[in-house]
Amino acid sequence: MTREAIDGFGIAARVLAGGGSVALGLYLGGMNNTAYEADWRVSVFSAVVIVGGVLLIALARRGLRTSRAGRISGTAAGAVGVLAGMVTPIQETCCDAVWVVSLGLPLPWTIGHGDTWTQAFQDSWHGTWDPVSAFSNVLFWAYAGMIVAVVVDLLRRRSDIDRVGAS
Repeated sequence: MTREAIDGFGIAARVLAGGGSVALGLYLGGMNNTAYEADWRVSVFSAVVIVGGVLLIALARRGLRTSRAGRISGTAAGAVGVLAGMVTPIQETCCDAVWVVSLGLPLPWTIGHGDTWTQAFQDSWHGTWDPVSAFSNVLFWAYAGMIVAVVVDLLRRRSDIDRVGAS
């Protein structure tokens, strides 16, 4: 295969992934906004997936080349978000008999039950989990990291232009 064919495949893959992400975000956002009680977590998820998909499409021809600062900040944002979602309870419910703890940010991917909050939290790690929600959280934080990387690059370029223009 030639280098042009490989580059063309990469561009096509980014455009298809970006278009699919935009369609997924619009669908989920539309379904959420027409629901009786709209969930803000789904709205945030939809917005980030739409922006990430648009960035994939917009940057397909140029490529996803970012500066070292952009790569580091984007990777850090994505990794911290995934890890925070794995340990941060997003919903805690208590009643007379049982505690319920949901883990996952922005979408709950596992739920634990127990007589105390600690038991429910531990059960959420050993109980059943939803692989679609877990993948959705990773996708969300990957796009959030990409958005951070692009914003850092834009800010760095803007400061470079200001510095060159001032001299």
